[in-house]
Amino acid sequence: MNERVKEIILRAKKNVYTGNLGNNLTSFKGDGIDFAEIREYNYGDDVRKINWKATAKSGELKLNEFNEERELHIIVACMVSGGLNFGTKRLKQDVVAELVALLGFSAISNSDRFELILFSKKLEKHFKPTKNSGLIESGVEEILSMDTVGKEVDYEAFVNYMQSRMKKRAILIVIGDFLEDNIDLSLLIKHQLYTVTVRDRFEEDFNLNSELTLIDPSTLKSIDLNITQGTIDAYKKEITKHDNRLKEHILEYGIKGGKVYTDEDLYLKAVNIFKA
Repeated sequence: MNERVKEIILRAKKNVYTGNLGNNLTSFKGDGIDFAEIREYNYGDDVRKINWKATAKSGELKLNEFNEERELHIIVACMVSGGLNFGTKRLKQDVVAELVALLGFSAISNSDRFELILFSKKLEKHFKPTKNSGLIESGVEEILSMDTVGKEVDYEAFVNYMQSRMKKRAILIVIGDFLEDNIDLSLLIKHQLYTVTVRDRFEEDFNLNSELTLIDPSTLKSIDLNITQGTIDAYKKEITKHDNRLKEHILEYGIKGGKVYTDEDLYLKAVNIFKA
């Protein structure tokens, strides 16, 4: 295990086993596989469990109650693109690796099954569900050693892949910088779905006035630019429009999640994102 991997693993273990991220993960609900009873709806209950037939008959909202699984299935899917190979404080790639470690140890500390998927335009790597912490170390090492330059994410291919293999409801956490266009995760909302956007602040608020040759880390295409204040303002306007579209999509389908920056305390942000 190299020093970068060891540092991330040790920090994640310390945070999880001495903090309360694990307690926040226990607030997740398991799959309802065993019907128990029909009861009255209480404020805050999952509206997807409303029994409409019983509601119509009684004139009051009724809910299906299930005996839920104690063991949860937590899947972390990392979207691998060239953009991860960027960061002013630390690489986004390092942040993704540490998030995987935090979520992995949190899941395993609660005796839940943890699964890791790395996806670009295709499946890059799949670590099968396990309660063995060795997967986390292998996953972190794989993420840190992966050459992401030149890789792009195809969200349609990702959704199709997940639909083909996820037969039972699970907790699915999708991590990436979400800078691609036309992102649509709506077909995955039957699962308990979270998104974690990883960004560097420079990507959203840069201020350079100079002539530059920029290279897209995903497509490797280069472009010569004379960076002026007008160029900067136009860029900020476009990325704000992009993020607003993504936010609207997430809100429309009730997807939960949040954003982390490369200069932030990842453990504290993770607790805020996943708390009940």
